[in-house]
Amino acid sequence: MRELCVFLLGAASLLPAATTTHVQTFTPQAIHFLGAADYSDEDLANAAGLKVGESYTAADLTRHAQQLLDTGLFDKIAYKFDGNQLTYTVKMSAPGLLIAVDNLPIDGDAIDGRLRNQIPLYRGAVPPSGTLLEDVRLQLEQMLAAENVHAHVAAEVVQDPVTHHAATVNFRIDSNPVRIGTLKLEGVSDFLKPELERATTLSEVPFDTQHSAAEIEQSILAVYASHGFAAAEVHAARYGYPITDVGVIRVPYKVTVKEGRSYRLGTVKLAQGLPIDPAELDNLMAERTSFMPESGFLQYLVAQLEMRLKGQGCANCRITLVPQIDESKGVVNYTVGADLTPGSRQGAANPQGAGDGLQSLVKR
Repeated sequence: MRELCVFLLGAASLLPAATTTHVQTFTPQAIHFLGAADYSDEDLANAAGLKVGESYTAADLTRHAQQLLDTGLFDKIAYKFDGNQLTYTVKMSAPGLLIAVDNLPIDGDAIDGRLRNQIPLYRGAVPPSGTLLEDVRLQLEQMLAAENVHAHVAAEVVQDPVTHHAATVNFRIDSNPVRIGTLKLEGVSDFLKPELERATTLSEVPFDTQHSAAEIEQSILAVYASHGFAAAEVHAARYGYPITDVGVIRVPYKVTVKEGRSYRLGTVKLAQGLPIDPAELDNLMAERTSFMPESGFLQYLVAQLEMRLKGQGCANCRITLVPQIDESKGVVNYTVGADLTPGSRQGAANPQGAGDGLQSLVKR
């Protein structure tokens, strides 16, 4: 529980008797803070709204001390005035919570630095409540406004699933849905354009600040893998301002592709520990000759393996294909793995259906 202690006014005895009939004021020539080594006197004085040389009544000093307490950084504040210096003794609250951003179309790597520049008391973490938390929330809304996104950002304290203690503060747009927008592709061969431009529904995939670029890359790589381009390189990056369309915020991307050469499909094996019977993989591999072109078999194979994993309760499993390229033979072999952790993301990109799920986003 936060506590504001009774202050001591050592200067009272120094004031002329004639002043006792008026409201007593105190004019500090210096302001100093004890117990908060990570913060400068200037930063804390500014946070409390105090200035050297300004005159304050006892009620003013109490109000400004409460203003500092309201930041959420401190559990206890006491202060005294000795006729010259106003000294605050503070007790810090428990360590703050790290912040996480969910669906904010802002450069995630730059958020921390921008918050430090704009909010002097921010040191990479926030209290679970208080004005510092609100300052961070408002600053994130201002960052969004600079990206032409006018939306409300909500802050939610998230508990650790094991300890059930507060672990992070998650900031997300809660006033509008945020979706992946159109993709501007560069470097795509003409024969792949129809597949990548086919209309589908991936425009409803939620945008994620940290993961959307990687998921777009993985989806496009899966399309290329299904056509034998195992060495393709794909880079996705935010492109231009988000667009608000009928209340939905859509975040566009530019995707640059280096296709490399095409390889014939070689062998496919299961990663160690994957809970799939190798005999099932053998039976599936026997069907490859019925696929024309044979490279299209890869999508089918991944879909079937993913179905088997989901049948074992891995509802959000994510199939991964690790290529091993034999340049001399023009062959690519694959090792099949999967993310089987309970927290694996729903709808994460995988080769199955990637050639269909991406198309509505793509505009050449």
